[in-house]
Amino acid sequence: MTGTFDWTDVEFDLSDVNFVTDREAGERWTGAPRPVCPGRFSDGADVYVVTRYEAVRSLFADRRVSNHPPEGVHLDSMRRRGVPEELLKYFDSTIMTMVPEDHRRVRSLIDRAFSVRRVKSLRPRIERLADQLLDQMDPEGETDLVAGYAHPISTTVICELLGVDDEYRDQWLKWSEAFTTFVRPDPEILPPALHGMVDTVIRLIGARRAQPGDDLISDLVQISDETEKLDEVELVALVLVLVQAGLDTVRHSISLSFFNLLVHPDQLELVKSHPENTVQAVRELMRYSGPIKMALPRFAAEPIEIDGVTIPKDGQIQLVVGAANNDPERFTDPRVLDVTRADNPQLSFAAGDHFCPGASLATAETEIALNKLFARYPDVRLAADPDEVGPRFLKAVTRLPVQLV
Repeated sequence: MTGTFDWTDVEFDLSDVNFVTDREAGERWTGAPRPVCPGRFSDGADVYVVTRYEAVRSLFADRRVSNHPPEGVHLDSMRRRGVPEELLKYFDSTIMTMVPEDHRRVRSLIDRAFSVRRVKSLRPRIERLADQLLDQMDPEGETDLVAGYAHPISTTVICELLGVDDEYRDQWLKWSEAFTTFVRPDPEILPPALHGMVDTVIRLIGARRAQPGDDLISDLVQISDETEKLDEVELVALVLVLVQAGLDTVRHSISLSFFNLLVHPDQLELVKSHPENTVQAVRELMRYSGPIKMALPRFAAEPIEIDGVTIPKDGQIQLVVGAANNDPERFTDPRVLDVTRADNPQLSFAAGDHFCPGASLATAETEIALNKLFARYPDVRLAADPDEVGPRFLKAVTRLPVQLV
């Protein structure tokens, strides 16, 4: 097949709330009939859906594929999603959608914050935090591992790293839930949430400019004020992205990891009995059912042919990481969770120039959260029907009640 699809009969429709939330519909991503299929994005735009491992991996690294949308496309999409006009500049200037030269300039500023040495220095703080949260749990009662463990770990670590004050942390989760949805956001909820996020970041930047601290926002403010590497809009946009990514991705990584281990007792026993191998286990948990199912949309800078399908110049591309990580042509028995899997080049943190800078920190937080809880409560068990609390393909675990003993 070459040329364009029949867009009246899409196979993957992200604008349909039933498709997004239905488990059976979501499973179709992993069994797509070909590497490239016709789809529809949440804002109604046509999109080329790419699901096979080799195709997804190659497009992550393909310089003919750009994260920077054609002129006006991203702005129009945000308007359709309900982003207020006065805030568009902050969500159109993110590191995720910049042209390559701007991306490299801004990316170099944050790689230091997530260096191996920085992550290693954070481990004692993460371990103390996990211990404190475990101390607060009632061993005899029911505990929600999302609200009582995964959320406070992810929120505290990223907010302390950046310098987000305590008073904003719980509120940020509510704002986040209004924004990070695959369906069209509620027009009554989204604008005030976005205003809250932007206004808070602007206040934090002003506070760190007046009184710098030992945090990433202070470092970025100094760079912005003393060099030409970051302007004020880019500064606000960068902080927004870092808080959002650090909070949501890690919270879901920890929650999904616990869920999948609790419903696979044989794998749970392996993790408990070999805590020294938990990093390898986390990689497999991310492959099997990680929090990032789809990458941000890409665009073809020139025509690209994949398996006989031609994606035209400016065509929107949706790389489905969740499907690629379960491609039977790349992974043996992909729907089997195997925490001892050694050959595991999963794509949950993307690849190429846009590989997630916080990947090592997210892995460390998940590893520590698992080991700490299983060491304290080795007999922990799920206290709800797995079908009731389990994830759908594009919706993560939001509640995870457990009995600790």
